[in-house]
Order: sequence, then structure tokens, then C-alpha cells
Amino acid sequence: MNTRISATLLALTLSFSVSMATAQGGYPSQPVKLLVGFPPGGSTDILARALANEARTILNQEVVVITRAGASGAISVSEVVAAKPDGYTLGINPSSVFTLAFHFMDTRPDFMDVVDPLMMVARQRVGTVVKGDSPHKTLKEFIEFARRNPGKASIGVPGIGTSVEVFARALLHAAKVDAIVVPFKGDSGVNTALLGGQIVAGAMSAAGFAQQVQNGTLRAIASHESDRFDFAPDVPTLAEMGYGLTGKSIQFLYGPKGLPPAIAQRLINVFTQASRTPLFIDIATKNGLYDKTPLVGADLTALLLKDRASNAELVVKLGMKKEGAK
Repeated sequence: MNTRISATLLALTLSFSVSMATAQGGYPSQPVKLLVGFPPGGSTDILARALANEARTILNQEVVVITRAGASGAISVSEVVAAKPDGYTLGINPSSVFTLAFHFMDTRPDFMDVVDPLMMVARQRVGTVVKGDSPHKTLKEFIEFARRNPGKASIGVPGIGTSVEVFARALLHAAKVDAIVVPFKGDSGVNTALLGGQIVAGAMSAAGFAQQVQNGTLRAIASHESDRFDFAPDVPTLAEMGYGLTGKSIQFLYGPKGLPPAIAQRLINVFTQASRTPLFIDIATKNGLYDKTPLVGADLTALLLKDRASNAELVVKLGMKKEGAK
């Protein structure tokens, strides 16, 4: 290759690099905020911190996790959508904030209309648990207790309007029993109340109980998903027990609507790479959050819209739709 051609190619390469840097504004030139809609210690918080830890090395920039708990995740989403779409304010939340919230509260605008879903970072495995020394060793025994003691059995859930709450109510509806559903602020609230004997059972993400199940302080009695827990393979699914119910909730990364395409793609690439590191996989797997095939962009949006439609039918069936909600 002659000197003139080499110089031309070098000039073109430099020009392309400069234009990309200009398009992205030298992104990222400052710390990236990652907002979490649930309290510390829960599945969303555990996942976000593990992901941020890996992403900051790849980005060569700090990724700061900020907790904005409240309204089943809606407070954190509202802060993200109000931010400038420049890639410096992002969020991680369960899909229920986007596919269920509008059934329980007057969310204006519709969250699905004002965010850019970037990538799915986990599949949230959910289950029902009791204390390790509980007399109820199986879901059947808990249901029978609730049937013999109408209105006295209680089951904690991590917030009103979450997919876990709706699914817990669907289970009680299918079993035709009357039990008190008690909402808490996140998985950690359910866990604390359960260990303290304030509730009889709890329904939450596996991240909220995996370690306690393994050390015996809690006992899992049902998986709400299509498969059993890796850390408790002897615990059957609801479908296996004849309830015909299968839950599905994911955690995903998003930004405010209008992210520049180059920055959105950079974020997808970086966080996808972060989600494939050995450390993240280890933490996600131990907490029942790992998924081998995360969806991105349009595929992720399609999944959320499909889940939203099925949730609408379930909420109406359970008589949970609130007046004034969409």
C-alpha cells in the first residue's frame, strides 16, 4: 500500500472516530446514574450493583447505583423519564412497573411511551416461602391451613401492584382460599417480616430468600415459574401441583425516551458485556436471576407489550383493576 493511500485511510479513520465522539459527546465523560426502584437488599438492588460493578470497568467511568424506592418502582421511573436523554441517567426495574402499574394507579404519561427499553438483564424467579421451622412443609399444607382458618393466614408481597402481588392473589383465587395479602417495601421487607413471625408465608423473588433457604432459616414451598429453582430442585412448580399458573417477570435496563442511537447501542453493548462476566453470572445465578438469552431493543419492547396484554386479562379476572386506572 503506498503512502498516499495509507494517509487517506488514516484520515478517514480519524474523521470517523471524531464524528462518533462528537455524536456521543465523548460519552461517557461523567458518572452514569443507575436508579433502582426498590430498597437495598432486594433482587433489583442486588442485580443493579453487580451489573454496575462490571459495567464501570468496561465504560472506564463510574456507574453509581441510587435507590429511589416507593410506589412499586414508579418513583424511580418518573425520575428517569424526567431526565435529559443523554445516557447519564438510567434505570433498572422489574417489568411489572411498566406492565402492571397502570392498572393500579393513574400513571400519566404511560411509562411505556416515555422510556427506551435497552436490554433485559435478568429473569426474576419468584416463589412462596415459609420459615424454616414452620409447621407448613408444603404449599398444600399452607393452603389447607388457610382453608381451615379463613382470614387468618397471611402472605407477604413486595409491594402493591407488583407482579408478585398479582400472582399471589391469583394463586389464592385458584386455590379458593381466603388469606390476607400484606404488602411490604421490597423483598427485604417481606423477608424481615417472615423471619420475625409477623406473616405466615411470603411471595418474593428468589434473590430475597435463596441464601436463607440454603441455610435452613426459610423453606421454599413453591416455584411460580415454569422451572424449579437451581438451589432447591426438590421444590415443585405451581403448574406441577395442578394450579395451571406460570409467572414471568424480568428485570431490564432503560433510559428516558429519545436516547441518541449511538449512545443507546453503546449502553446495550456495554451492559450486555457486563452481564456475561463470570462475577455477574455467579451473583445472578446464586440469586435465581440469571438468564442466558437476554433480549434487547425491539425484541425486549415486544415482550413487555405481550406481558402487559396478558396482565390486563388477569387483573380484570381477579377484580383488582382500580377506578380511574387505564
